[in-house]
Amino acid sequence: MCSPILELKTAIASAPFRIAPEREYELADWCNNEQISMDLVYAPGFIFQVYTTKRIIQISIATLEYLWATAHTHLVLCDEYYKAQDVNIKAQRNDWEPFDTGANTRSKDALDLSLWAMANILGSGVETWPHVLPKPKSEPENGSGIHKANELFLCAFAWIMHHELAHIRLGHNSLFTMRSMEEEIEADVVATRWILEKCTDRRQAQKRTYGIVAAILSLIALSTPAKQNVFQTHPQAFERIDN
Repeated sequence: MCSPILELKTAIASAPFRIAPEREYELADWCNNEQISMDLVYAPGFIFQVYTTKRIIQISIATLEYLWATAHTHLVLCDEYYKAQDVNIKAQRNDWEPFDTGANTRSKDALDLSLWAMANILGSGVETWPHVLPKPKSEPENGSGIHKANELFLCAFAWIMHHELAHIRLGHNSLFTMRSMEEEIEADVVATRWILEKCTDRRQAQKRTYGIVAAILSLIALSTPAKQNVFQTHPQAFERIDN
């Protein structure tokens, strides 16, 4: 039942520090003082839960798998779209061919993986990763599709982690209250500022921003109350992107 996402376990643990290396020591000191710990569990559901009193952030393996799968799909569809546009331009078409998201094996596999990850997160949470579909690797070829998916996934994961850490910084309660929705918005803002406000490199800021957007986009397919009632306490994904 060992998931391929666990090949990235070391990178996952360091992602909140790596995403903003200019604040790495500041974060390390704060985490040590607060005695923050991360707990990975095999369980169904989108579990990325902070227990502010215990200083524990609990994450399900299925959530990590889903986040990687959606990050991979975003990159593949974007890449395939650009290729399709390039073909149309080179052919100097007057009637451009529409872009078909499942037109080739690469894009179909990416979509199938996201569908599997979604079904797993909404089901048992412990289904075996399909061996015929793309998967994370700890040392992929630099610049390859898997390498890029790893990087986008780690940035997305880091932002969600900083969102949960922000709940601790802001003294929020782990339980549902009348301020829960407001607290989620506050945590989004604090996490985003932590990652971006001291970054002076434009390309790095762009990469981090892509990660933030990828994290929020991954929630869209899960954001109906019928599927995940946790989102009754969170803003809708499109509102979070707009913010």
